[in-house]
Amino acid sequence: MLCSLGTLVPIDAATTPLVVRVNDWAAMPLSGDTATDSGLRGYLARVNFMRPEPGGGGRIWVCDLNGNLHILSAAGSFATRSSQLLDQAKTRTAYLDFNGQSGTTLDAEKAWVPDSAGTDTSAVAPNGLFQLFTKQTGFANGLVTFEFDPAYASNGKFYTVHIEAVPTSSSQESDTLRRPVTSKFPGLNTTGYSSTPRIAPPTGSTTRQAVLIEWTDSNRSNLSFEGTAREILRIGYNSNIHPLGDITFDPTAVPGSPEYGVMYLASGDGKAGETYSQRHNPQYLSGLVGKILRIIPDTTLHSSTSTLSTNGRYRIPNNNPFRSIAGARAEIWTLGHRNPHRFAWHVDEAGGNPVLLVNEIGLDGWEELNLVKRGKNYGYSEREGPQQLTIPSSGTSYALSSLPANDKLLIRITNISNAPGEVTPEYPVLAYSHASGLGDAISNGFFYRGNAIPALQGKYVFGDITTGRVWAAEWEDLLAADDGNPSTFAEFQPVSFVWDDPNDSPNGGLETYDRLFNVVLGGYDFRGGAGDGLPGGSSSMNSGTGRADIRLALDAAGELYVSSKSDGMIRSLGTVYTTQPLDRLIAMGTDTSFSVTLSAGSTPSYQWQRLPEGSETWINVSNGSVFSGATTATLALDSPPYDYNGSLFRSVATCSGAQAISSPARLDLRAIPDAWLSTYFDAGERANASISGDLADPDRDGLTNLLEYAFAFNPEADSSAVMPKLQRVGNNVRLVFPVPRSNVSYTVQKSTNLSSWSTGGITLSTSAGKTTATVPVSSGPKTYLRVLILPL
Repeated sequence: MLCSLGTLVPIDAATTPLVVRVNDWAAMPLSGDTATDSGLRGYLARVNFMRPEPGGGGRIWVCDLNGNLHILSAAGSFATRSSQLLDQAKTRTAYLDFNGQSGTTLDAEKAWVPDSAGTDTSAVAPNGLFQLFTKQTGFANGLVTFEFDPAYASNGKFYTVHIEAVPTSSSQESDTLRRPVTSKFPGLNTTGYSSTPRIAPPTGSTTRQAVLIEWTDSNRSNLSFEGTAREILRIGYNSNIHPLGDITFDPTAVPGSPEYGVMYLASGDGKAGETYSQRHNPQYLSGLVGKILRIIPDTTLHSSTSTLSTNGRYRIPNNNPFRSIAGARAEIWTLGHRNPHRFAWHVDEAGGNPVLLVNEIGLDGWEELNLVKRGKNYGYSEREGPQQLTIPSSGTSYALSSLPANDKLLIRITNISNAPGEVTPEYPVLAYSHASGLGDAISNGFFYRGNAIPALQGKYVFGDITTGRVWAAEWEDLLAADDGNPSTFAEFQPVSFVWDDPNDSPNGGLETYDRLFNVVLGGYDFRGGAGDGLPGGSSSMNSGTGRADIRLALDAAGELYVSSKSDGMIRSLGTVYTTQPLDRLIAMGTDTSFSVTLSAGSTPSYQWQRLPEGSETWINVSNGSVFSGATTATLALDSPPYDYNGSLFRSVATCSGAQAISSPARLDLRAIPDAWLSTYFDAGERANASISGDLADPDRDGLTNLLEYAFAFNPEADSSAVMPKLQRVGNNVRLVFPVPRSNVSYTVQKSTNLSSWSTGGITLSTSAGKTTATVPVSSGPKTYLRVLILPL
């Protein structure tokens, strides 16, 4: 559904809010000053990004803007996960620590280290990597983000963005001050490390710089960094807000494809757009601020279709849109952005092209979600939401008004030169106004593909930083809103939350909230927050003060989490399966089982379901004498019948009125004797159902292993030449095939539609090791024959 500008609250008000369970998942170690609620020090832990480590090891990486990059095991409980993080922080042994301002006298720049109980902090001299690192002012200063290389599981590469101060003296702008200090990280080899020239904003002075670094860990099995680092890019900004905000790669790109290893970077405007003398910086093609950039960090990739950058540290694709404009930065993919701080990808499950989206925090009136399109201008600082924006020559009386009749923008290269022509701005597909009361700072979002919250499946789920509100939108509505009309937005549905505060006394039980602000406030109070409200400044959006400061995250299974800086917590959304059912390969006549475990605040109920192979309908598995466990966390299968072969099994759990669905697990029943399999397959292959299972076809000749066994064929050689043959003899059709082994049963069936099969009218005869099935045929519909093999 869509809405227009006339509706300032683009929500389908008739839609009942989706209800989602919230569970405390991990407590970040305190990294702020618990004695104050003023400024950034008042945040208990500034958790900014959380991503699952590629490779299936079950580890989660989390970065804190205050400097630490943590790694923890996702398995276990709230207590065990929180303990891992606390141990790293209190012993100052996080995987990486970026705060290296060892000589600072400012409490706001010092490292705030938790005590042994994790309930208080004290300021100590930083001893981390970067001497120019800064975190004291600006919501996005510090260790902003990290992202894994597409080949991380094999090459150990990942990327980080952190913020550094710009020294007031040019003599302090030395490569020595920019190099990482290795005393705390002896495994870091900085031989050959050097910084890159800073790329200044088009106009105005530079007060902050964002640094993009590539790291290569040679030992990914432990919790300490061992390897090398390489600075790729250094961008200057006019102020301490809106720096480089996110990094992403096309998740569908495979080695050898044009998009593989191509990096997108979200570069904010550094506050330039709201400063009159610098307001056109997001529009100037001569600078990298207020842009989305597209580069190739691995200089060995795509050498024939890209050009080496000026600093020699990355390549620039030749199909970037502004390469041909003199004076324009070739790295630019799109322009006209204020604070494009979070990316998301929509991946078409039918195989269509992936689509990149970006969440953009507005200045004075609108929060935006934009489709990222090659070469487009998103209007800032001359547009915001669906309106024209005017920046005053002094003060902050920013003016929003109707769009001009000639809705065009100049193609600005520098403050003194333009390219020929004009362009029409690109407008958001989803937006909400500050006047709506919903919020004033859009958080990030994801297309949900998990199982814990069936009602959100396939929807784009996003939130508001300040209020902690969360909504869901349909992909089809987002696409439909991209209609060329600036006033058309996709509607979105509110999400409400059920939470049982684990720390209240007496226990108040489950309560429902229309936003996460209240949940975060409960965590902030329990963890020793100093204020009555939340830190982060006042906001009319709340029935209190401060910001919930939420971000969403996904785990490897696609399940949703929400982190909050104010109380330094990570919470899971939905009834989350912490253990998924595993595939089973068993011999016929033996028993097996599937099990799950849940992270839930109250006891759930379960319903196990089966999806027969070739079916699209899940069937409830009932309790009974053979199959038990429909209402337990374990489904016991006692000697399952052969028609269960290839079936999928899953658990549907219900907890506090919310449903969760586990990942499906496959059951493979093996009727083929192990002695025959051993002739062709080694032990590892025999343990792999996709190679040696009854229904597998490792030689891809159209005959499954059960058929190969039944007819004494070779499962590793093409047997198609000896497959059953059809012969036409007069008014009969004959199907001739070898006599199957005696320990399998067989029958020949016929069909006219490939859906219903019967044996009527078929006669069988055997001679000289061959079986002949004879079927009379007429001039009627086509007739199909098949041989059905089943184990005895």
